[in-house]
Amino acid sequence: MINIMKYFCFLAIIFISCSVLDAQNISIFGKIVNTDNEPIAGATVGISGQNKTVNSNADGEYVLTNLQSGKIAVNVSFAGYESKTVEFNLQQNGNNMDFKIDENDTVTYRTDKLQMGVNVTLHKKPVALEAVTITTQRRTQQIFDVPATVSVISSGTLESTNIRSLELLSDFIPGFNARVQTPHRPLFVIRGLTSDDVSPTSQPRVSVYYNDVPVNRIIPVQELYDMERIEVVKGPQGTLFGRGSQIGAINFISRKPSVSGFDGYLSAGFGNYAMKEFEGALNIPVIKDKLAARAAAIYSFQDGYVKNTSGGTLNGKNTVAGRFSARYTPSEKLKIDLTLNYQKDDHPGTAFMSKRYPNVNGVKDIFKYEASLDAGKEWFTRRELFGASIDAQYYISKNSYLTSITSYHSNSAEHRWDGDGSIAPAIDMAETDDTRQFTQELKYNFSINSRINGFLGISYWREEFKQKYWFGPDEQYMAYLLFQMPEYMLNPDGSLGYPIPSIPDLGDPRMGQLVGMSIPNNHQEESTGGAVNQAADIFADATFLLLPKLSLTAGIRLSAENFLASTEAHLKGEVPSTLGYLTQMAPNFFFAQKDYTEFNKDFLSFTWRASLKYDINPNTGIWAGYAKGRRPNVLQFNSAGENEVISSEQLHSFEAGLKWNIAQRYWFDAGIFYQLYSDFQTSKWVNGNYEVDDAGNATSYGFEATAKAFVNRYLDLFGNYAYIHARFDKLNSDGAEQEYGGKTFRLTPEHSFMLGLNLKADISNNLRIILTPTYSYRSHIWFEDSNEMQPEDPSLDRLEQGAYGLLNANLALKMRNPGLTLSLFGTNLTDTKYIIGAGNTGMMFGVPTYVPGAPRMFGVKLRYDF
Repeated sequence: MINIMKYFCFLAIIFISCSVLDAQNISIFGKIVNTDNEPIAGATVGISGQNKTVNSNADGEYVLTNLQSGKIAVNVSFAGYESKTVEFNLQQNGNNMDFKIDENDTVTYRTDKLQMGVNVTLHKKPVALEAVTITTQRRTQQIFDVPATVSVISSGTLESTNIRSLELLSDFIPGFNARVQTPHRPLFVIRGLTSDDVSPTSQPRVSVYYNDVPVNRIIPVQELYDMERIEVVKGPQGTLFGRGSQIGAINFISRKPSVSGFDGYLSAGFGNYAMKEFEGALNIPVIKDKLAARAAAIYSFQDGYVKNTSGGTLNGKNTVAGRFSARYTPSEKLKIDLTLNYQKDDHPGTAFMSKRYPNVNGVKDIFKYEASLDAGKEWFTRRELFGASIDAQYYISKNSYLTSITSYHSNSAEHRWDGDGSIAPAIDMAETDDTRQFTQELKYNFSINSRINGFLGISYWREEFKQKYWFGPDEQYMAYLLFQMPEYMLNPDGSLGYPIPSIPDLGDPRMGQLVGMSIPNNHQEESTGGAVNQAADIFADATFLLLPKLSLTAGIRLSAENFLASTEAHLKGEVPSTLGYLTQMAPNFFFAQKDYTEFNKDFLSFTWRASLKYDINPNTGIWAGYAKGRRPNVLQFNSAGENEVISSEQLHSFEAGLKWNIAQRYWFDAGIFYQLYSDFQTSKWVNGNYEVDDAGNATSYGFEATAKAFVNRYLDLFGNYAYIHARFDKLNSDGAEQEYGGKTFRLTPEHSFMLGLNLKADISNNLRIILTPTYSYRSHIWFEDSNEMQPEDPSLDRLEQGAYGLLNANLALKMRNPGLTLSLFGTNLTDTKYIIGAGNTGMMFGVPTYVPGAPRMFGVKLRYDF
C-alpha cells in the first residue's frame, strides 16, 4: 500500500503540474446553462481547428487551455438541446471586452491573464431526446462520448414506466437479466455471466455501485426511490469500477441536494395483494448558495402472491427505507457531499415449490400459487442495511479536481426456507449473513492541453463477512430421500407419509450394523464460514484526442489483494444424526464436523483496456476496443474440509459499436462483442458442500442494440434487442473434453428484446394523459450451467424456462399546476406463467424446487410534486 501511495503521489504531482502550466497559456473558460439558468453538466465544448475538446463539469463549468490566438469558434452541444457556435477574435494584446454574442451569451477578456470567459446558454428543442448526463468514465460526459456499451435509465423513465424492481429495470437494458429469488442473494447476469458469490471470498462478476461506492455484497438489491439515474456499462470495466466488474457494472445514483430552492414530492400507491406504498422526498436550502439538505423515504408492502396452506403467504414484501443527504459548498473550489442510507426488510419466505409433490389439496401445479410448506414453522427473509459516505471534491481548475470518497456500509441478513418445497419436514435450512465494509478512494481528474482528459487514483477496500448455515432436518422423512424412495415421502393426496423411525433393512451392505438404529426427528447442525477480504488498487484512465475526429481511450488497474477464509462446523444441540453414518458426516448429516480453521493468500493482478473512437460527424461515431477482465481467485474449503484455491477467471473481450444521433430526435446505439474465458468459475453441490469449480474454457459472442425515436410531441418509441451465444468449449487448453462442453451459460437467453412507447394527449392546457405500454421477451434459459434435468422422472420439468414475454403498462394523468399525477399501472397483464428459479437446495437430494414468477399485478398511485 505504501508503494502504491508513492506511485500515486508522483503521478499526481506530474499531472497537477501540467494543469498549472496549461493555465498559464491562453485559455477560454465559462459556464454552460439552459434558459432557466440551470447548469448543464456533460456538455461537449470544443474549438474548431485546434483539436481541443472537454466536457463541462458537474456545475456546467469548463476550461480550454493552450489555445492559439486569432479567430475562435467555440462549439457547444448537448443531447436534447440546440447546438451553438460562438465566434470571436482572440488576441493577446487586445483591450478588455464585455459584450453579448446573443441574448444570453457573454464574452469577457482579460489581457493580464490571457483568459477569455465565454458563458453559453443552450435552448432545449421542443421535440428531442431526453437530456441525460453520465459518469461511467468517472467524469461527467454524454453517452455519445463514451466508447463502450452503456445504458442509462433516467428518473423520468423510472417514473413513467413505474419501475419498482430490478427485474423490471433489466427489461430496459439489452443483454442484462436480473433474477431475485431472495433480496440478499440476487443474480445479475450480463452477457451470460452471473454475479453469484458462493464462497465468502468470491467476488462478483457484475460490480454494483451506489453513488460511486462499491456495494456488491452490501446492497445488491435496494429500493428504487428518489433516484437521479441508473447507469449500466457492459464489458470488462476493471479500470473504471475495480475487481468486481469483470463483465460490467451497475451504478445507482440518487438525487443530490440543491441550493436552488425548496422542492420535493409525495406519493401514495395501492394495488392488489394488499399492496401499499408511500414515498416522499424534500429538498431544503439551508444556507444560501452554501448548504442544502435532502431527505427521502419509502414504505412498501405487499402480501405474497403464493399462499402457504400452513399459514401466511410467500414471495411478499415489507420494506421501510430512508436516505439523508447534504451538500456543503464552502467555496467555489470545494464541494462536500454526505449521504446516509438505511433500509429494513421483513419479507415472508421464498416460495420454493415442488413439482414432484402435490400440496395438501392434491394440486401439483405451482401456478395455482398455493404451496404447502412445513406446518408450524416461520419462513422469512430479513435484512437491515446501513450506509454512510462522504464525497469531497476540490477543484484546481474547471476540469481538474481532486476527489476523496470515504464509505462505511453494513448488512445483516437472515433467511429460512423449506428446501424440499412440500409439507414434509425433510429439508429445513436457514442462513445468517453479517457484512461490514470500509472503502477509501482518492482520485485526481485532469485535463492536459484540453486534449487529454482522464483520471488516476488509488483505493483501499476491506470487507469482513460472516456466513452461518443452519440445517435442521427431520431425519425420519429425510430418510426417504437418502434411500432414494422420494415417491413414498408424501401420499398421492399431498398428505404426509409415515415417518421412518429406524434404519430399515434394504439389503444394502453399507447399512450393516446400522439396521434397526433409531432415527431422530430433531437433529440440528451448523456451519460457519467467514472471510476478511482486502485490496489496494492503483488505477488510471484517460481519453487522448489524437485528431479532431479520432480519440484513444485507455486505462489500467493494478490490484494487490489479500483474502482470509475461515470455517467451522458443529453439531447444534445434543441430538446426533443417525443418517450421518451413511453420509460419512456423523455426528452431523450435512456438514462435516470441523473445528475452527483459517488460511489466507495474497494475489496481484493487472487489468487494462483500450478503445479507438472515430466521429464520422458530430452526431455519428464508431468505436472498437479490447479489455481484459478478471474474477479474483477464490479461497474455499472443499467437501473433504481441505483448503482449496480456485484459479482466477480470465476474460479477453473484443468489442465494436456505433452511436448515431439523428436531429436530436432519433438515437441508435449498437455493439458487437466476442469474449474468450479461461478457468471459468462455476458453482455446484459436492457431497453436501456448495463449491466453486473450475469449468475450463468458454466462449461467448453477440449483438446488442438500443433505439429511441421522438416522432412528435405526442409520440415517442423505444426498444432494445440482444443476441447472446454463450457456451462452454468442448475442449480445454490441453485438448481434453470438458465436463460442461457445449453447455449453455445459465440464465442466458439467446434472444431478448423490449418494445415500448409513450403516447401522449393534451386534454387541456393544464392536463395531459400519457400511456406507456412495454413488452419484453426472453427466449429459453437454463437454471444451471450443467443444463441438468431430472433423469429419475422424465415426466418432471427440466431445470429450464421456455421462451416467454411480459406485457406491462402505465397510464398517467398529469396536471401541470398543481403538480399532480394519477397513475394506473399493471405488470404481467397477460398473466403469463413463468419461473424465476429452479433446482435450489432440493436438487442435491433429487427433489428440485421451483419459484413461480409473479402473476398479474395492478394498482393506482397519486403523486404530488412541489
